[in-house]
Amino acid sequence: MTDRSPRFHLSLRVQPKNVPALVDFYSAVFGASPAKQHADHVQFDLETPALNLTLTPTDRAALGELDHLGIQLFSESELGQARQRVQSAGMSVREEPDVDCCYANQTKFWVQDPEGREIEFFLKHANIEQHGNTQGEQSDDQAEVCCPSNTEPSACCPTTSESSPCCPDTTA
Repeated sequence: MTDRSPRFHLSLRVQPKNVPALVDFYSAVFGASPAKQHADHVQFDLETPALNLTLTPTDRAALGELDHLGIQLFSESELGQARQRVQSAGMSVREEPDVDCCYANQTKFWVQDPEGREIEFFLKHANIEQHGNTQGEQSDDQAEVCCPSNTEPSACCPTTSESSPCCPDTTA
């Protein structure tokens, strides 16, 4: 029996040439070095956030094939510490304070890894009854709230006839 909480696991296929940059990037994001590092496998085992992230180098990997990753934090202090850590590592941060997205009011910021994957750090303030901004009120900048900037809406929108602020009804 163990006291450990379950942790989220993500396995990413990555270009072998990008492994050193990815290890540096994720080490800075998490403030930790990999628990395992081999030519064909890099693994970060983190307690906070509870995450097992595995990088699997393969020449068949498509660049940026994952939509985005996310780390949910539970206090303004944790969000601020995460922001400071990535900025101290020289990463550019895209801020989204007090946004309504995904049926929640959140404060978030985004960084990109060396292969273009969007990493979202977010603090949920409250659940809300709508997905986000209403269709007529959404600006181009707000469109990124629900779909990362490097993602086609079809990659992150549900495949239903229901439209949302980020996902138009494509069945009409």
